[in-house]
Amino acid sequence: MKFTIPKSKIYSCVQTVMNAVPTRTTLPVLSNLLLEVVDSKLKIAATDLDVSVITTTPVTSTKKEAITIPAKTFYDILRELPESDVEIHVTENRMEIKADRGSYKLSGIPAEEYPKLPSVNLAKEIKMPGEDLVRMIKKTIYAVSTDETRPALNGILWQTSGSNMQMVATDGHRLSRMSLKNTKLKGLHEDVIIPPKILNLLLKLSEGEEKQLGVIFSENSLIFNLGETVLISRLIEGPYPNFEQVIPKDSDKKLMINKEFLTGAVRRMSILANTLTHQVKFSLKKDILELSSINYDLGGEAKESVPCNYSGEPLEIGYNSSYVLDILKQLEGDEVVFELGTEVSAGKIYSTQKKEGEDYLCLLMPLRLAE
Repeated sequence: MKFTIPKSKIYSCVQTVMNAVPTRTTLPVLSNLLLEVVDSKLKIAATDLDVSVITTTPVTSTKKEAITIPAKTFYDILRELPESDVEIHVTENRMEIKADRGSYKLSGIPAEEYPKLPSVNLAKEIKMPGEDLVRMIKKTIYAVSTDETRPALNGILWQTSGSNMQMVATDGHRLSRMSLKNTKLKGLHEDVIIPPKILNLLLKLSEGEEKQLGVIFSENSLIFNLGETVLISRLIEGPYPNFEQVIPKDSDKKLMINKEFLTGAVRRMSILANTLTHQVKFSLKKDILELSSINYDLGGEAKESVPCNYSGEPLEIGYNSSYVLDILKQLEGDEVVFELGTEVSAGKIYSTQKKEGEDYLCLLMPLRLAE
């Protein structure tokens, strides 16, 4: 294998796939990158056996050959090289990198020892607007659970079967559901539960891009085709809990409030909130929301009144301030609505500003108020 390539191009490719190199592994070859030249294209790949990233770029080399080399060392060398053309020459399991006035040699592991990467069948690809998928992920991913005793909640549920496709995430304390009109994927696949790692990668690699991307559903994996780069992930086994039954149907109290005022006040209350629970008390009476927090360890307390639109029965309810701020950050527009029931029932939170063909809803479970 021998080819010349601009440093910026190969460095960008390696940066992309480094996201899939595991930080710790019992299988040494997984700490390597797979480099392969096929049909005048250089393919660079990495996998942690759950998520794989493959990127390709044209090179002037026709000889089919492959090697795996230590990912971090190769990345560090490329990062420090000045901008110029880089010549890469592989003989057996040794790689030489020539650039400017320097030469660097690395030992690799035979490509045959690298795990077989999942095949990508582009015939099954469905094209969809990348901005739709990115929007749905951003609006839900913050609510994914990290509790490994409930594996199904460690991913985002993606439902594509109806006239609306939707993504749902919950950790049992909060829930986020985003749905959009579904013209591309309708009825093409059952519900899938996607690990957040590949979705965070997709956000990172498609940031600011509004082009179409390809989605390929296979038996136990999901593939995103971004053109030069392909992301592949195992799916999480279900079933996903029935989230519809936890969405309140009979909330009889409605609070409408300026999002910016509420965000600022909750931030200030959080400074003196309990460091474990982050609890902020919402005390509601006609057209006034009083927020308060107490930190006994510091001997500190805070109180603030925020004007609002509220005409229900007086209510006192406690929330984790971090969770409230996470939700407010995702809501668009100036006004937000809290639909509330009792001090122990989930509250529905949404924006008064809605895009056509889109529905976004958040749920938040209250905390038991500290005496």
